[in-house]
Amino acid sequence: MRPERLTLRAFGPFADEQTIDFRALGGRTMFVISGNTGAGKTTIFDALTFALYGETSGGEREMSDLRSHFAKPEQKTEVELEFQLKGERYRIIRQPGQPHPVNKTDYGHEAELARHDGTSWKPLALKIPEIRQQVQELLQLDHKQFSQILLLPQNKFRELLMAESKDKLQILKQLFKTEHYGEFQQRLHRKALDLAATIKETKTKQLAKLEELPLDLNWSEATETTIRHQTDTLLATLDEKIEQAKTVEQAGRQTLEQLTERLRQAEQLEQTFTEYDQLLHLEQQLALTLPETMRQKEQYDAASRAAAIQGVYETFQSEEQTVRQLTGTKQTVESELEHLQQQLDQVNRTVERLTVQEPEMREASRRLEQIADELKRLQDQEQLIRQQQDLQRAVAQLNPDALREQRTRQRSDRTRLQAEIARLSDDSSTRLSLQERRFVLQSIEQKQQEWQRNEAERLRLIEHGTRVKAEKEQAERTYTAGRQHERRQLAAELAGHLDDGEACPVCGSATHPQLAVKTEPLDVEALHQAYLTAQSAHQELQATYRTVSERKRQLEHELATLADGQPVPNDVTAIRTEINDLKNQESRLQQQQERKQQLEQQLRTIETALEQADRKIEEETDRQSKLQLELARLEGILNRNPDAPSRRDLETEQQTLTKRLAEFEAARTASQNQKQRLDQDIAARRGRLQHVEEELTIHMAKRTEAEAALARSLQEERFETVEQFEQARMSRQAMEQLAERLEADRRKRQDVESGLERIRQLILQQDRPDLAALRPVVRQAEAELVTATDGRIGVEKERLHIKQLVDAWSGLQQQIEAEDARYGIIGELARVGVGENAQRMTFETYVQTAYFDEILQAANRHLHGMTSGRFLLERKTEAGKGLKKYGLDLNVFDAYTSQTRHVKTLSGGESFKASLALALGLSEVVQEASGGVSLETMFIDEGFGTLDPESLEQAIETLLSIQASGRMVGIISHVQELKSRVDAKIEVTQGKTGSTIRLVVE
Repeated sequence: MRPERLTLRAFGPFADEQTIDFRALGGRTMFVISGNTGAGKTTIFDALTFALYGETSGGEREMSDLRSHFAKPEQKTEVELEFQLKGERYRIIRQPGQPHPVNKTDYGHEAELARHDGTSWKPLALKIPEIRQQVQELLQLDHKQFSQILLLPQNKFRELLMAESKDKLQILKQLFKTEHYGEFQQRLHRKALDLAATIKETKTKQLAKLEELPLDLNWSEATETTIRHQTDTLLATLDEKIEQAKTVEQAGRQTLEQLTERLRQAEQLEQTFTEYDQLLHLEQQLALTLPETMRQKEQYDAASRAAAIQGVYETFQSEEQTVRQLTGTKQTVESELEHLQQQLDQVNRTVERLTVQEPEMREASRRLEQIADELKRLQDQEQLIRQQQDLQRAVAQLNPDALREQRTRQRSDRTRLQAEIARLSDDSSTRLSLQERRFVLQSIEQKQQEWQRNEAERLRLIEHGTRVKAEKEQAERTYTAGRQHERRQLAAELAGHLDDGEACPVCGSATHPQLAVKTEPLDVEALHQAYLTAQSAHQELQATYRTVSERKRQLEHELATLADGQPVPNDVTAIRTEINDLKNQESRLQQQQERKQQLEQQLRTIETALEQADRKIEEETDRQSKLQLELARLEGILNRNPDAPSRRDLETEQQTLTKRLAEFEAARTASQNQKQRLDQDIAARRGRLQHVEEELTIHMAKRTEAEAALARSLQEERFETVEQFEQARMSRQAMEQLAERLEADRRKRQDVESGLERIRQLILQQDRPDLAALRPVVRQAEAELVTATDGRIGVEKERLHIKQLVDAWSGLQQQIEAEDARYGIIGELARVGVGENAQRMTFETYVQTAYFDEILQAANRHLHGMTSGRFLLERKTEAGKGLKKYGLDLNVFDAYTSQTRHVKTLSGGESFKASLALALGLSEVVQEASGGVSLETMFIDEGFGTLDPESLEQAIETLLSIQASGRMVGIISHVQELKSRVDAKIEVTQGKTGSTIRLVVE
């Protein structure tokens, strides 16, 4: 991200609009921001950060503190930032919540994010949460990370250097996108656990398949060779039984086919006899309907004659109807014409009355213009009165003496705050130790709670497993009994067809002293499914129990690892108590630190307020004099015209006259429109009446001609009267239906006659068959075939089930071998990836430490130059107690003492150089390694004042050396040597009406 243009409006100490055009640097990448204390140097960084994130650079100033005290009430506080990122230009305009100059409701926090498409700015987001999200996606940094990496705020430049490992992890994860490494290690771990559980489950399923085979063998100890030999022998025996059953089934099928053919021929002959009886009955019915058929023929002939003169009759009817309609129309038009003439006379009288009122209306219009002028004069006078009242209130509010008393109190508060800040100490190292201890205890508490839940689940599974096992054994006994019952039913079926002297198809005996008896059938397949369901439930329960037991062992191991020799309470309640104590201690230390920060913020606020108080006292004195002069001028203007009509009387008269004029114009327009419309309607009705009279004369002559033609046609078709003709008439559809019925009757009589003759030839010299005697013989043959088929299917189903079990066992054996080979690789990788290795480091953390080592290598190049080779940053490698190692804590190697110590032991100037080197190294590595993050800019607020002359020279040389990379560096500093070495400056000048900004490029 590289800023191009920053505009501040009524922001901080800047009352008027101030703009910094970074493009005017002319290729220079380093600039210094200089100015007196309190002039607004840090406010520039605050404005830039506020535009991006809606928060200030240090995060200490509230949004309500951003508005300039020098700004005019109507001037809005606003920041506008244009910046370039990856070849695209963006703009953010943001205004904080601020008072409204007139209304009681304040302005809310508003912002707009836009992108330049080459010709204009196109909005991307308008809502505050959407803008925050898009800015973080564009920069790949949140506000805290931006302040730690790109911006070294005043008094906070050590934050990244001193940040805990967990905070550094989050920064590296965001910058280098390492979360997919963590996701990979978790997926690999879950895959290994799933694969181990799958192998156990597969072995359980394999044993269950063998236990279903009808063989008495200890399958858990049998070898693969023994299993295959036993199953092959069992399948061969079942194949012999299947062949025997097929022979019996084929003989029964041949017998059934012969008997079925005989029955089919007999049924066909019986159908022919039945059809002959039906035709005889139909012939008798047709003889009874013959008179009705003759009557319908006569009706059809009369309707045909009537259809011949239908057109003449319809012509007469049409002319008669037309004459009646024209007569009625004539009467209607005459009535309407008379009514319209009456309306026209009334409208003419109204028009004459309105013409007389026109002079009065013109006088009213002139009076309205005079009233408007009077009202305008009164409105201007009221505006002057309001200005007078505003000035009186403004004079009353000015009180320079109160400001002087307030300044005295603020100086006393400053002395008190300085004393209280000196008493507060920095306890960050103690807080770090407390947090590490609390994290260990929280992990142990979670593991112990999970162990207790796991143990309760294991005991529940033991109790539930006893019931499930009993249910499985009961289902197995029921299924075995059902199989035996099925065999007895099959024997009873065979016994039903045995006769003494005939050989038994099972044992071959010719004598049958005790035949099997049929009993109530059972659903053996349902019993089998119930047994398989119970067996599957038992196997799943066993697999679940093994998984729970394995998790219990893992938890006990993890608890031992977490403790790692530390004194840890055995009771969860005692652990929780200690955790709460640690939280309370952390809270107290946090509150103390927050209190110190609040006091420092209050101190800075009081310092600024004291500087502003002097300016404000002088401003209020000057303003009081000016307001009093303006007040006297307004009083003189208002006393010039005391006598004038009241505003209410003028407005009442204005409303009355306006209403009268509007009513007059509306009445005149309505009367003219109505007269024009009535003239048109009367002319139209007269023309209509003349046309109707002409049409009536023509159609009366046509009606007479049509009546004579109808009389001639009735005589020709032998109709004596019109009524006789109308009775004979039929619709075309009715005539067609009648003709179809007559034709159908004719064809039906012909079909019955020909059918009787055909059947007489077929049944000549043949007797009617006896189907009642033949059908039971066929049903007996069908039953015998079904019995034979069921026997064959039963043996085939048994063989198929056994073959499926054997194939399933063989497939599971291959699956187990493949899964064992995969687990040997995946399991080892998973254990190493989640931190079960010599370094106790996860895969994601390992990647992050590799990036961090590159950052330290780049940072040490800069630190080596700034410290003349004395200091080098080193990553702490030893693991924490009971925890997987983060590996991102920092030590510093001191070449003067040849000792390594924590970075917290560095002095203020040393910390600044180390922080600056780390920030430079981070930006270089991220710029090279990550395409999603652009760290082209860095801002430094103070810190150079803590350096001795030699260190300052080294730091300046380091910053100058990175200009070749094109990275922009902005520095706030009072150090004169630094300002003299940099030829681009942003000068902030403090004044009585607010600060101003000027860009100077030498």
